[in-house]
Amino acid sequence: MNVSANSVLPIGSPDSLAMRVEGIKKQFGQGDKRIEALRGVSFEVQRGEVFSILGPNGAGKTTLLRILTTITRPDAGEFWLDGVNARQMPKRARQKLGVVFQNNQFSRYLSIWQNLELHAKMHGLARADYEPKLIALLKQQGLYERRNDLTEPLSGGMKRRVALIRAMIQEPSVLFLDEPTTGLDPHARRELWADLEAMKSRCTIILTTHYMDEADALSDRILLLNHGQVVNIDTPDALKRAFSPNHKYEVVLNCPQAEPLRAQLTPLLPAHASIWQDNPFRLVIEQCDETAFWHAISSLPPGQVARAGRIFVDLESVFLAMKVA
Repeated sequence: MNVSANSVLPIGSPDSLAMRVEGIKKQFGQGDKRIEALRGVSFEVQRGEVFSILGPNGAGKTTLLRILTTITRPDAGEFWLDGVNARQMPKRARQKLGVVFQNNQFSRYLSIWQNLELHAKMHGLARADYEPKLIALLKQQGLYERRNDLTEPLSGGMKRRVALIRAMIQEPSVLFLDEPTTGLDPHARRELWADLEAMKSRCTIILTTHYMDEADALSDRILLLNHGQVVNIDTPDALKRAFSPNHKYEVVLNCPQAEPLRAQLTPLLPAHASIWQDNPFRLVIEQCDETAFWHAISSLPPGQVARAGRIFVDLESVFLAMKVA
């Protein structure tokens, strides 16, 4: 399912938008070596969303993120952060955003507190403003008692928490997270997920990740980007539905009686439909329209079926389908 690369989803009034992007283009090189990294990318993000940007390597994600964080200037197009035209007023826009990059970059010779304090001072915050914020954020992240520790020996999960605190010092309207859980163990990943859920009430989150389970669990909506263009924008569930086969269904049983039930269902289904046993508790029906499927299920004796319905692919399958398109 495709949408125009220049389309903008009408999801709310301008006042409700944390970000608006219109027709962003960027190319590198000239002549035969010219690469169109972005080809007119447009989208809108509502306040309080976790909005994920997914795409294969070379899709343009990094270029888009660098533009949206005002590191790189686009060749064409406009974008607004919290109502500020970031292309025309990048310094003002930077006051409204926080960024956590893949690599945690801290001074190895400074403590957690000193690294955070240095960041606050570089952004012009007075001690009376940043000190209570740092104390509160460190306590929220369980790092207050370790505030005088050097950052170098910290675990990957702790370093990522310090990076989040650093990004939140300015109380950003929009928080950009570039592969925030790369290299973290499963426990640290889940802890960070909980942190991000809690942050939704304070800022809008723009997320890039290669973990499909992460995008599925955290995202309110997902932008699929490929070859520098928007392929689709929707909720995780809607994307899974859109990329799922239309005529594939499952029947999950209350007890292991798949073979007898298969014999009951076969004469109730259209002749072109196929039915096969996945395991003793599950039957899979293919090439069957929805009306015929539910008619067959309603004809079964009650109590046999635990669950029945269309089979939907996971987000990883969506990603792979988009990658080969």
